[in-house]
Amino acid sequence: MISIKEALLYGTKELKDVVDNPKKEAMILLSFILKKDNVYIFLHENDEFNFLDEYKEILKRRIAFEPIEYITNSVSFYSKQFFIDKGALIPRPETELLIDEILKNIENKNKILNIAEIGIGSGIISIILALSLKNAHFVATDISSDALKIAEKNINKFHLKDKIELFQTSYLDNISDNIDILISNPPYVANEFKIDKSLEYEPKEAIFGGEKGYEIYKNIIQIAKEKNVKLLSCEMGYDQKKPISLILQEKGFKNFYFYKDLAKLDRGFIVKNHSLL
Repeated sequence: MISIKEALLYGTKELKDVVDNPKKEAMILLSFILKKDNVYIFLHENDEFNFLDEYKEILKRRIAFEPIEYITNSVSFYSKQFFIDKGALIPRPETELLIDEILKNIENKNKILNIAEIGIGSGIISIILALSLKNAHFVATDISSDALKIAEKNINKFHLKDKIELFQTSYLDNISDNIDILISNPPYVANEFKIDKSLEYEPKEAIFGGEKGYEIYKNIIQIAKEKNVKLLSCEMGYDQKKPISLILQEKGFKNFYFYKDLAKLDRGFIVKNHSLL
């Protein structure tokens, strides 16, 4: 029988050639197995560890580059914990910037707003916005039934079922609601791009956006024009500023800007069609 401390050392050794911070990830997986936090582990490091087989099993999954978020069914986003599983893309920190940019453009956070999200995935964008905008109502779509189940679980966790309606459909097909704000973090990687091993576990339909990667934006921007939305906000690939600028101009939009991520790469765009004061 080994101790909790020895289990942590074992996990760290197993992960040392796989991840950037093996001790941190070994601790996360150990906490997941024990259903205890880090403080408990430090205070009970000499206690017997009775879950070695289970621990070895999840270490094997991580060694095979399965994302730790899928193993633990948990992901941190905007300082909150969300449920995540293989049916939805794992939220990235840069997507928090998309939310920041949207909120920056809404001075009156109490205004009644109709917001639509195309491709809700795990639900994190609409949920954070719903928690910030008390009088907003959301319609959110996804083509994936698995993603919608994950989104529903997170929506229920934050008690937002009355604020966020889910629809399994492409884009906003068959949705006739008036929309003030349209949001999307669509798949934008070119089909031929070679992805990292960890990304191979994530749903391909949430990653690859077509031959060039940005084809889906043409449809989203067209929808924004047809529905006369006041604000359009999308995340995008770092090298897509030029083609998206051309698409926006072709559709007659003039008042738009691009924002950068923390690495100073172009990461998204905002189109302002009307005032949202």
